[in-house]
Amino acid sequence: MRLIFCFSLHLVFVSVYTLAESLAETRRKQMAKKNAATERKRKHFDPGKRKTLRLKSNMEAEETRRNCEDFYSKQMAKKNAATERKAAAKSTEKQSKAPAKSAKKNRLLKQIYDRYDVHDNTIYSDAAAVKITTDKIGHALGLSSRGTPYDTKVAKNELSEEDKKVHEYFKGFTAVALQDLIKATPVDTEENKKLWMRAFILFVQKVFLLPNSTTIICPAALPTLFDLENTRNRNWAHHIHKFLLQELKKAKRKESAAIHGCCYVLMIIYFHETQFG
Repeated sequence: MRLIFCFSLHLVFVSVYTLAESLAETRRKQMAKKNAATERKRKHFDPGKRKTLRLKSNMEAEETRRNCEDFYSKQMAKKNAATERKAAAKSTEKQSKAPAKSAKKNRLLKQIYDRYDVHDNTIYSDAAAVKITTDKIGHALGLSSRGTPYDTKVAKNELSEEDKKVHEYFKGFTAVALQDLIKATPVDTEENKKLWMRAFILFVQKVFLLPNSTTIICPAALPTLFDLENTRNRNWAHHIHKFLLQELKKAKRKESAAIHGCCYVLMIIYFHETQFG
């Protein structure tokens, strides 16, 4: 009986020990899995890497923000530039159309225009018949009526390389752009002096001597830029008279609704020969 009790107790101890070992092994495996998972997680999301990722994300966000700011600033600059161009175009158009509008509103100038015979260059009025000549235009404006006249058209194949560059540079200028160029150009070098002189010659023609109704200078003004050394000796009166006569013929043929050219010189000559002559 005692032997049986001892054997049974031994079996119980063995079973308990086996169960404890099994539980301990299971616990060790669970802890090993947990530790492995924690290690993998730590390696994947280590603070250094997380900081690197965060810095990279911040840099990308900053770059995106800068790109957006650059894009919107460029768009605003384009919009402002377009607005300024429109305003400048309107201002220039008003300035260039002023002589034509004044010619229609000024009764005397309108009468002179209506009675101007383009075939014999004479103003036939009730007071007198006033002949318009190149010499009279030169005397009225204080410009030369002698020397070689300018061509109204540019033959590009006959121009030198320097004159071609000058023609391409100035052909699209407006009165406002010319005025800005005159103000911004110093006359400290020979090249700048020539640039300033060309801009000034074009500006005077655009606003008074050869005005037109477009925003840019007329092509007839460009030939005056090529021979700066002999500018004073060229026949400016012929240049002005030829353009004025050409535009008066267009207006009388109803090809143009406005009167272009230096119409005020007609009034000066008319006043001089009818009242003060």
